[in-house]
Amino acid sequence: MSFPPLTVQQVMNCSFSSWYPRFKKVTLASEVIPVPQAFLDYLNQDGVFLPLDSNGLPQPSYQVPKNDDDDGSESEAEEEDDDADGDWGSIPHFPEFQEEIRIKIEALGGSVFPKLNWSSPKDASWMALGQTLKCQTAGEIFLLLKSSDFITHDLTCPFEACTAEPITSETTAESYDLVLRKWYDLHPSMEFRCFVKENRLIAISQRDHLNFYPFLAASRSVLESRIQQFYDLEIWGKFFADNSCFTFDVYVNKGNQKVWLIDFNPFSVNTDSLLFTWDEILEVQEEKVDDVAKTEGQVSCRGLGLRVVSDASSCAGGGLTHQPMYATNRLPKDAIDLSDGETLAEFAKLLTEEVARSFQSDDNNNNKTNC
Repeated sequence: MSFPPLTVQQVMNCSFSSWYPRFKKVTLASEVIPVPQAFLDYLNQDGVFLPLDSNGLPQPSYQVPKNDDDDGSESEAEEEDDDADGDWGSIPHFPEFQEEIRIKIEALGGSVFPKLNWSSPKDASWMALGQTLKCQTAGEIFLLLKSSDFITHDLTCPFEACTAEPITSETTAESYDLVLRKWYDLHPSMEFRCFVKENRLIAISQRDHLNFYPFLAASRSVLESRIQQFYDLEIWGKFFADNSCFTFDVYVNKGNQKVWLIDFNPFSVNTDSLLFTWDEILEVQEEKVDDVAKTEGQVSCRGLGLRVVSDASSCAGGGLTHQPMYATNRLPKDAIDLSDGETLAEFAKLLTEEVARSFQSDDNNNNKTNC
C-alpha cells in the first residue's frame, strides 16, 4: 500500500497558524509571533549557544566560542578587559523579538511551551532544568529551539514527504512563526494520536507508547468513544477540504473526560504511527460514513480503534520502564547504534569491548607507522 499524494499546501494546512483560528475554542490558549529572518539565521547556525539577553549582555549559559587556532595564551586580565568593554563580537542579539516574547508570556500567565509552525522541541526537553518544555523566559525558549532536531527539520525540509509535486532541498516555508502555548501540567498518559483517512477516524494510538498505564486498558472503550465524538462534532468537515487524510493529537482531561485538540500533522511517513504500523493504517478499507459501531450508547472508532500498551511486557525493554520519550536524543548516535536495544549490563559489556577494539586498532596503526 502507498500513501495518498501529499502536496505542499496540505502540509501548510497543518501549520499552526493555518488551523488555529478554526479550532481556537477547542485547543489551548496560544500566541503567535512572526519570526524575523535574523532569528531564523541564528537557528540555522551550527552549535548550541544563546544570543545576548534583552539588555545586550551574554546570558548565563553562554560561553564565547574560541577559534581553533587559539593557543589559550590570552591572559585572564585581557579577557576581563574585553568583558568590561562589552565587546561581544558576533553574538546574536534580538531585543525587539525578546521583548515581544516577554509580553506574550506574561499574557499567557507566565509559563508557556514553544513550537514553530509544525513541531515543538520535545526532543530537547532534557536540556531544560525541569526536563520539560515549560518556559518562562525568552532564553529558555531559545535554548530548546536551538537544541532540537525537530525544529531543524521544520526549518530545512518540512516538505520532504510531499509526492504530488516536485520538491527540492531549497523548498521551505515562506514564513515561520514562534507559537507560545499556555503551559498546563498535562499527564502524558492522556495524550493520543488520531489517524484520519478519507475523512474517517480510523485509528487512535496512545501517544506515550513507551510506557504502560494500567488504567488505560480498563477505560479504553470510554476514551475511544469520547475521542470519536470529539472528531464528529469538532473536526469533521471543519478542517481544510483538500486534507481528506491527516492526523491530529488530542488530550483527554482525566477528571471530566473533556477532549482538547493539541495539534495537526500530515498523513505521511514523517509522522510517527506510534503503536500502529503505517501498513496497518493504509490497509484500512473505505467504508460508508454511516457504518459506525455503537455499543451501549458509546460510539466506537471506525477501523482499527484505540490501541494502548496492554501490559508492562509490551513496553520497550520488556518492562514497566517509565522512560521519557526521545531519550535516545540525549546520546551520541554511535552509542545508540551500539546498544541495539540491549539491557544496561549488556550495553556496558559491548561498550567496553568496542573501546578495547578501538585501542587495539590504534596500537596496530602506530606500530605500522613506526616500522
